[in-house]
Amino acid sequence: MNCPHCSSLITSAQPVCPQCGFSAAAIRGYLGSDWVRLARITDNAQLLSLKHSRHLETVLDDFERRFPQCFMAAYVGALPDNLTLPDLGFWLINHGAFHTHQISRRNDFGIVLIMDPVRQQASFTLGYGLESILKETFLTQILKKLQPLLRKGSFASAIETAVTLIEKELRSAARREPRQLDQPPSIIGDASDLGLHTLRQPTRPLLHAPKAH
Repeated sequence: MNCPHCSSLITSAQPVCPQCGFSAAAIRGYLGSDWVRLARITDNAQLLSLKHSRHLETVLDDFERRFPQCFMAAYVGALPDNLTLPDLGFWLINHGAFHTHQISRRNDFGIVLIMDPVRQQASFTLGYGLESILKETFLTQILKKLQPLLRKGSFASAIETAVTLIEKELRSAARREPRQLDQPPSIIGDASDLGLHTLRQPTRPLLHAPKAH
């Protein structure tokens, strides 16, 4: 995984990032290690109107239909001084049970956008399966585009803009990925192995040619 603070590569065997000193154990010690249930839009600051929230749910629904493996969620709220946005994002991607249409969807392909209205800052945290697709430089470019919206307090527009740009990048990545040709299955056994049985007995091959009449 990538360190949420400095983006350096760290492994699960490393309790502390060797570059910046980030500690996952310290974050869990502060926020806990239990799973928490979350909606895709968590407006802890109560800054999104009902109209905006419903519109964003539709935007996220469309995103999940286009990319069934992925989901995107947003958290809007003022964080305490001793907690950074990447800290919370890291904890949520590892401990958040997000309410998506597919309950079994794994956070490995999740995208969490954290927005702090007091600091006027935003941060992305990716599931491990997306870190190689959505590069740090690309996410930084999105955050720069969100800054004017954050300063105006247009958080719904910021979320929708982020979804649109990430969707465009995922489509581009899908086109770049070379298509793998399907391999034919190995023919071993028959349909009865799956509990499926034919309606009639198979025709046996003739051992002798039929006699002419």
